[in-house]
Amino acid sequence: MDIYVLLYLVFIVAPLSSLLHETGHAAAARTVGADQITLSIGLGKRIKTIIFDNVQITFHAIFFLGGLAKSERLIPYKPWEIIWITLVGPLTNAFFALLFYILYGIYPNEYLQLLFLFNVWIAFINSIPFKIKERRSDGYLILQTIFSKKDTPFKFKHK
Repeated sequence: MDIYVLLYLVFIVAPLSSLLHETGHAAAARTVGADQITLSIGLGKRIKTIIFDNVQITFHAIFFLGGLAKSERLIPYKPWEIIWITLVGPLTNAFFALLFYILYGIYPNEYLQLLFLFNVWIAFINSIPFKIKERRSDGYLILQTIFSKKDTPFKFKHK
């Protein structure tokens, strides 16, 4: 792998794939009537915040390290709504992985191949239920929601 492909992976593929994933969560939250949606891409110092309608997108200095989607609604989310919001993130990556795979079949190159593979990776890894400290995968949150007997909180936060 040459340096250009590595830089492309770190500075283009990873943040774009995270943005697609978090945008999937945001789109699902919008379909169930979220009052406020916040997307955060990366870690560290905030560099830029874009606000439109009820969506706020914040980009951080280390923009290639993951993301976070948070949505709020005055009326508590029902369990199926939380599952829907959570599920659409990995499904968005799976959809784009398929799109990049088709494009790779038409225009084979390592750049499209990386987009395809990284989106497959994000869809797959986020579907596995796991928790590391305060970070929960989408699969974990779905299982937690299914087996939870507690009331649904007013805020939904995807980490």
